[in-house]
Amino acid sequence: MVSAQPEVAFHFNVPDPLRYLCRLLRKVRQAGMSALVCVPPELARELDLALWTFAPEEFIAHALWDSGSLAQAHSPILIADRAVDWPGAQVLVNALSLSELPPAYEGYRKVVEIVGLDESCREAARRRWRAYTAKGHSLKRHDAAAPASASA
Repeated sequence: MVSAQPEVAFHFNVPDPLRYLCRLLRKVRQAGMSALVCVPPELARELDLALWTFAPEEFIAHALWDSGSLAQAHSPILIADRAVDWPGAQVLVNALSLSELPPAYEGYRKVVEIVGLDESCREAARRRWRAYTAKGHSLKRHDAAAPASASA
């Protein structure tokens, strides 16, 4: 089955990826969607812990990618410490400095690229931007440093 191209958004100038991801994942869950989050290993551990305590009045249900198939089947958010594919998710959140496009990104409804302040991350994001554009995607750009993005 061929579906429409996913909506692709780049969130640039993210100074605190951990906090930004927590807020973004809360919005994903509030919208009733599931997400695969691909992040560097050190950020995966921090995100796992932060989602338990981010908002005291609400728990953001999640599991780590390596938790096994039962956890994957029952978790609306999976955190992977590498580029993987999870067909069960509607949203792919990529915070890895990949030079190429994430695996099977076409199978998601939305793709969110998180780009920090590090120049090597920014350069990799530029390559992905060009690759998405070459594949015909109309990209959205969100500047996390802009005042309107403070609630992102």
